[in-house]
Amino acid sequence: ETELFKKSDTLYGLQKAKLPIRKLDYSILVEGQMDLLMSHQAGCSNTVASSGTALTTLHLERLKRLSNRIIIAFDADSAGFAAADRSATLALGLGMEVKLAALPRGEDPAELIRKDPASWKKHLKNAKHIIDFHLDLILSAGLDERKLGKAIQSKVLPYVAMLESSIEKSHFISKIAEKSGIREEAIWEDLKVA
Repeated sequence: ETELFKKSDTLYGLQKAKLPIRKLDYSILVEGQMDLLMSHQAGCSNTVASSGTALTTLHLERLKRLSNRIIIAFDADSAGFAAADRSATLALGLGMEVKLAALPRGEDPAELIRKDPASWKKHLKNAKHIIDFHLDLILSAGLDERKLGKAIQSKVLPYVAMLESSIEKSHFISKIAEKSGIREEAIWEDLKVA
């Protein structure tokens, strides 16, 4: 880090990814430089990587100028999940459409691409909106009704609350109600305090 080089200001691969991001209308965000290189080699030239630091609002503002849509594909471990959630929260706060690519447990993009580039592209294609991702994760845990409601309230509704569009909020509230069996009215009430 110097006066001329600021990590919080740098996204690796951005100079090569600008045109593909504009053309495809979405960016792919990975954690490391090897993930970035392997993704480009696999034909995903709209990929960028943060520079050894946590993603910043400045990074995301740069990406948003190119496209409002982003897929976050971080390592499938606890640190990667936490970093993806922080990044998704920042991106949603800027009004971006955020999807998460669910990689196999313990894998990082570079390893996955090395083993099977087609699988990498499949995981990107199947990326889920951050709200759908967390809702499906909670529903797959097999929680009882009370714990399910608490989990949705604490882990899903904060993301819904960040959405700028009332129509989008309504869409996700309906989806949460349908999938969880919780009344829409109750979800709207909890959303007011999320």
